[in-house]
Amino acid sequence: MKKYTAQKTRETSVGWMLKVLTTSLDSEMNNELKRLDLNISHFAVLMTLLENEGLTQTEIGKKIVMPGYATTRTIDALEQKKLVKRYKDENSRRVFRIHLTDEGHDIAPELFKIVAKINGNLLSVLTSAEEKSLSQILQKLVQAKLNQT
Repeated sequence: MKKYTAQKTRETSVGWMLKVLTTSLDSEMNNELKRLDLNISHFAVLMTLLENEGLTQTEIGKKIVMPGYATTRTIDALEQKKLVKRYKDENSRRVFRIHLTDEGHDIAPELFKIVAKINGNLLSVLTSAEEKSLSQILQKLVQAKLNQT
């Protein structure tokens, strides 16, 4: 009885279901990004900068919920790949603003295609009404979590 209850609890757990999907999506994203010599951390930073250039490393990390050391490492790697550039902040000698290079901008269409492909594969089993409902529910949950921090 305990085994059945534990299995049923796990299999109906929203956290467990999200973890299964996240693990699968991360793997698919990394496989797609590999051909661009990128990984999912690079992707997160690039997409954030495509949305809003000139952020500080700290601001980027907060937006994508990435620890400071990982954000720095990721930006270092993107800078080596010539996809981003650091510029000194006009108001603080210790702060750098991160901007995309021309190459960083040029890679954007490929990133958008990858997202569309991965999301399309995931959502292909849903009706359009289910997809819309899922999106609204996830947005609500994400916003609630972000407001807690």
